[in-house]
Amino acid sequence: MKGMKKITELLDSGFTHSVELVPPRNCSGIDELFEKLKELREIGIDFLSVTKGAGGSLRGGTLPLAYFAYSKYKMPSIAHFTCREINRYEVENLVVDQNYFGINNILALRGDPPAGAKGKEWRGEHKYAYQLVEQITRANGGRYIKRAGFDDESLEYHPGAKTDFCIGVAAHPQEVPGKRAEYLKRKVDAGAHFAITQMVFDPTRYKEFVEEVRELGVQIPVIAGVLPVDSKNKLELAESNFNIPVPESFFAPLAGIEDESEFRKKGIEQTVSLCRELKKAGAPGIHLFIFQNTKVAKEIFGKLGD
Repeated sequence: MKGMKKITELLDSGFTHSVELVPPRNCSGIDELFEKLKELREIGIDFLSVTKGAGGSLRGGTLPLAYFAYSKYKMPSIAHFTCREINRYEVENLVVDQNYFGINNILALRGDPPAGAKGKEWRGEHKYAYQLVEQITRANGGRYIKRAGFDDESLEYHPGAKTDFCIGVAAHPQEVPGKRAEYLKRKVDAGAHFAITQMVFDPTRYKEFVEEVRELGVQIPVIAGVLPVDSKNKLELAESNFNIPVPESFFAPLAGIEDESEFRKKGIEQTVSLCRELKKAGAPGIHLFIFQNTKVAKEIFGKLGD
């Protein structure tokens, strides 16, 4: 597929508004997918990323959804790519699949454990995301896995057509200072072109993190990831499922609000305020983790436009 802009090209053009979309449960019809994409196109986002669930999640369709986002609705897209459960041969095959589909933006992730298997070892060969980045970078250089008995044994890699992926990675401002910057640098040294942070609630934490990685020589754009707080359970979700502490500065204005509609109104206000502060802190774009809630994306980006 020709013509899709790379995320780095979009960032070069100015501040970006984007979303992360979770594919619906496997039992859902394709019309539901197209409706979500149509709504996002109408909002006017700059790009979307499509998650890939771990084994047991029963949410297929990552690559097709990213493909249709552009081919049908002309929205640049990122397909999440996880390595936790696959070997390097499977990685190469899936990278080639994505290349054939023309989705030239890829988010290289280790991936979450399968449902019910938290804490268990995975069968994939790449234990860390930077190792996946290295393999995708090799494909960009036209270097593929050598087949024993078929390829020249004197070569380290099988030479082939070069891919042209814009490689994104996750950044973790909540990690221990020092380590969080080191982890991102390792991914950048492996070939990453941009990063999207875990959900952040504190613009100061974001700014300190970026300053820390800049001191290590990391110059890639670091897009700020934001969770829209349109219900109480979103704050609980951040802390229980993602281990992201919600600072008092964000939570205090919401404390004690029992009415759901009032909480939603105030939560959206807090989210919009956070986005504005992140932009002031130097974020090159805001990436909303909307799951499938296109309405909340329209509301937040509409207010940011104001």
